[in-house]
Amino acid sequence: MKRDSGVAERERTNEDWLHDLQSEGITQTRALQDLREYLLKAVFLYYHRRRSDLSHLARDELAQMAEDAAQDAVLKILDKLDTFRGDSKFTTWAYRVAINQAAGDLRRRRWDNVSLDAMQEAADEALPPLLATLEDPTAGDPDNRATRNQVWQFITDVIENEFTERQRIVFVNQYFHGVPPATIAEQLGTNRNNIYKISHDGRVKLKDRLVKLGLSEDEILAAFQDS
Repeated sequence: MKRDSGVAERERTNEDWLHDLQSEGITQTRALQDLREYLLKAVFLYYHRRRSDLSHLARDELAQMAEDAAQDAVLKILDKLDTFRGDSKFTTWAYRVAINQAAGDLRRRRWDNVSLDAMQEAADEALPPLLATLEDPTAGDPDNRATRNQVWQFITDVIENEFTERQRIVFVNQYFHGVPPATIAEQLGTNRNNIYKISHDGRVKLKDRLVKLGLSEDEILAAFQDS
């Protein structure tokens, strides 16, 4: 009996999804089609309803962008199947992968034609407050929230006052604005390996300074893991 794709998505268990996507022939083909259709709807709604910065685009253009992002997400999901632990529904996990893919695509599009002057300006601006960087600033117990605020204040102070200009341009644009390392390298007239080294040196400097707070790396991670 042939199942409607929407019904197929609802009927499959986590085990069914893993089995079907790792099978061959018609079983895998149908699973891939169902997954792609599910993700296409999810990404389109994300673009249409949650991204006000795309409101100027026509529906057809959004649909094509969603097609591309959904296809890329399917490939990424296939590559990451062995990382799915079953802690949630497979479709919930796949949805997160797809939305992250879609958001990443938008960040890359945004910075396709970025200039060195724009990156310099971004690096010279004051870093955002902690609340603007968290999905849920009230998450965690009061002690963790206090630690987060303390660590964040120290991080912004180090970046703004102790980083070299080049470290600040790389670090702020890469980690706060999502500019791809390749784009930063192109604008700075260097290569990606050098960008990775500058970024690494910045992280080492931050870590060394954070030790002065008397906090271990585990304590710092614990403060942010539930945010």
